[in-house]
Amino acid sequence: MNKIKQVNQLHEKAMELAEEAFLAKRKKNVLVAKDLYQQAYHLEQQAALLMITDYDIEPTRSVLFKSAAHLAIDIDKYQEAEQMIRLALLGNPPSPIDQELNALLLRTRQLASPMTTINKFQRLPEHLQQEVADFIDFLLIRHHPIQETLVV
Repeated sequence: MNKIKQVNQLHEKAMELAEEAFLAKRKKNVLVAKDLYQQAYHLEQQAALLMITDYDIEPTRSVLFKSAAHLAIDIDKYQEAEQMIRLALLGNPPSPIDQELNALLLRTRQLASPMTTINKFQRLPEHLQQEVADFIDFLLIRHHPIQETLVV
């Protein structure tokens, strides 16, 4: 099988899995979605890496790396996403794709920052935020019991 055919097959399967993951996520099947995004990422990463030195096949090359980066973000693998973006930028992506890649790089860095946990918490539905807050209270009480004060 030639390389282009292999890349196309990997990419098509990755996109099928990503679509299934999106649908699972919409149905609130978070674990299923995460697993499907993980599978999609690995296939898209393979497809992109097959073209790592094919600089003359732009924008296909950079688009594959950009797609792999998006899938890495979907599974919270920000370092891998950044690596995919950097590999895309090593080629000669057309200006619009270059701009998208640089914007995605900035977004990836923001998502990877320590504030990410707070951002994730804030994006939860209100009832889940309350559950998280209650659990944090439970942990604080369990690990830092309220010390009784002596009344004299």
